[in-house]
Amino acid sequence: MHYGYIGVVIGTFFEGEVTVLLGGIFSKLEFLSLNKVILYACTGTFLGDCTFFFLGRLFGRTLIDRYQIMRSRTCFADKVIHRYGHLILFTMRFLAGFRTMVLLLLGCTHMNIVRFLVIDFLMAALWAGLLSLLGYSFGNVVYVFVTDVTRYQKLVVPVVVVGAVAVILLYRYFVRRKEGERRYGS
Repeated sequence: MHYGYIGVVIGTFFEGEVTVLLGGIFSKLEFLSLNKVILYACTGTFLGDCTFFFLGRLFGRTLIDRYQIMRSRTCFADKVIHRYGHLILFTMRFLAGFRTMVLLLLGCTHMNIVRFLVIDFLMAALWAGLLSLLGYSFGNVVYVFVTDVTRYQKLVVPVVVVGAVAVILLYRYFVRRKEGERRYGS
């Protein structure tokens, strides 16, 4: 199951909340080791954070210099990040979809690199641990759900198939009816 750990690293490199939760669930179901999921999730997210931070550090200034609205707010952003940088690093960890953008912007500011690395590593470890444990704790729920579904699959599968076919036929009926009204001007 080595591919599961590779998936955790790749998934957490970019965002990864779902990846870590699934890693925790698979740990509970004994497909993966919880300790390794936490380790690889921390590694992947930390490497991703560093990548986007340093991309912002290297290329972000050209974007800021290109747009007046960004240049005018850079001084204020630097002050806020200098004062609340650790809080921003903690908060962005739990805002799915914003992590990459926040890290690029943090890289554009004058945030101390060592401070960033230390705080981000601690936050990445906390995040990986919390989400892995959350997934692990819900592993039993998934197991019970899957075993219940297999017990009723002879009933559930035909009902779902018949329901899907009925929805498709109803859709086609209403589309054709609407097309007929347009053609004949009703």
